[in-house]
Amino acid sequence: IASGACIFIYRNLRPYFKFTLPPLDIHPREQELWQRINQDVSEGTVEQTDFSNVVEQLVELRDTQGVMLTPRSTDLISMVGSSPEQVPEFCGITCESILKHTTTITCMTVLSKDIQPQGVGCLVLGLEVKQLMILSPDAHTIVAKVRLPSVPAFLCCVGSQATEYRVFVACRNSVVCTVKNGELLKQRVELEQPPSCMITIDKLILVAGSKVVHAFNYKAKRKWSIYLKAPVSEMESMESAQTNNGCFIVALSNGDVNLYNQRQLIHSFSVGDRVVTGIKFGSYSREESSLALAFKSGGLCLKILPRHAELDTMNEVSGPPAEQDVPLQVPKKTKLYVEQTKREKLHATQMHRTFQRDLCKLRLDTARAYVKIITDGQGPMSYTSGSSIRLSAQVQGLGALFTIKIAVQNTGTKPIYDVNLVATFNHQLYKVERPQISVPVLVSGLQYKYSIDVLCIDEDGSAEPVQVYVCTANSVVPMISAIVNMPLSDIVLDDE
Repeated sequence: IASGACIFIYRNLRPYFKFTLPPLDIHPREQELWQRINQDVSEGTVEQTDFSNVVEQLVELRDTQGVMLTPRSTDLISMVGSSPEQVPEFCGITCESILKHTTTITCMTVLSKDIQPQGVGCLVLGLEVKQLMILSPDAHTIVAKVRLPSVPAFLCCVGSQATEYRVFVACRNSVVCTVKNGELLKQRVELEQPPSCMITIDKLILVAGSKVVHAFNYKAKRKWSIYLKAPVSEMESMESAQTNNGCFIVALSNGDVNLYNQRQLIHSFSVGDRVVTGIKFGSYSREESSLALAFKSGGLCLKILPRHAELDTMNEVSGPPAEQDVPLQVPKKTKLYVEQTKREKLHATQMHRTFQRDLCKLRLDTARAYVKIITDGQGPMSYTSGSSIRLSAQVQGLGALFTIKIAVQNTGTKPIYDVNLVATFNHQLYKVERPQISVPVLVSGLQYKYSIDVLCIDEDGSAEPVQVYVCTANSVVPMISAIVNMPLSDIVLDDE
């Protein structure tokens, strides 16, 4: 179990050994800066220290020279920017301890030492300081260190340390790099999305993104992809004597768990609303093919693969589908069909020109009708008189009293003055105390809201549309209009 900078090794469910990562080297310039701060603290002149200059030098080391700063320096940089009054107290507390640079383990896997699959293995660690570290089989010494382009998130190992091995590293910057025999190779895989999990099967690297699983070979070339209905939460390879090397399991965030052989779906089942956070396939008791599922709620589910289960892919013939060879029932060519074909061949140019002319006329008539609707103020927006207005109206209530909510917005660049909101209706059905509202000015970009109370006076509760107009004194044509479809009114019964 990896926790922080330590690895806790258990044997028979009891603590057996603890390995702590050695502290990293500190840059001499950073050490010199903290020695000066310690000296100021001991002399009592820390209040006069120019921490802004110290932070500038630390930032220059981090950004310009690419130096990994210690956590103490990182906290100092953030504290100077947020709460500088607490910096002297922080320096007085931290300077009592020795300056150390520790790191955190982000991911971990096992590399086989020999060719035997069940033999002794070496721990491979991914560190927060963009490093890959390989430990000895007894986890006492460090065998190799490799500098990575980014912080590792997932690790996969193939081969053995005694012969030849590869470590595939999925980094946080959506790049998958390869470490071969302790050296970082130039070949890389650039992903479209950050990886969510990664496994290796049958000389292929499977990397899961949001809703897709990509398969790459060892030379960083994509072979195929599987697109899924939901994001991938976990993925696990199936390696046993009963299964093939190309089988793997994918758990989705919607509760589905799919079993694939290469790119072909073999089986699928659902775990309900529970979210899978961990998958492990292996032997359990006497069963060699068992699947353990861990859920976000803390539950654990164990499934056993039947011993006679067939996980082979279906025998599909590569190439076009079989339906392509079935002949279509083409009707016989009649005399009329032959004559029409000859006529189209002889007059093809004229027919095409006629079609294009009719199409242009249709587009022109449509554009003219649209312009007429806008200029007459019958559309949702109006551009008359060099102005642009948007109008929306909604009715609220069950009756007999309704309220029409009106929203007017000037979408143009200049203000509009002396505007009136007028409501027209059937006086035999409705009664409006204030059918006209005067708006002194409409400022560009602002939305003005008004309300009009409409009382249904019809005994049967009939309904007719109410029209709302935005008018000005300069034109007899309204700037814009809206039609409000009034609902049927509830009938008010008189008490006898």
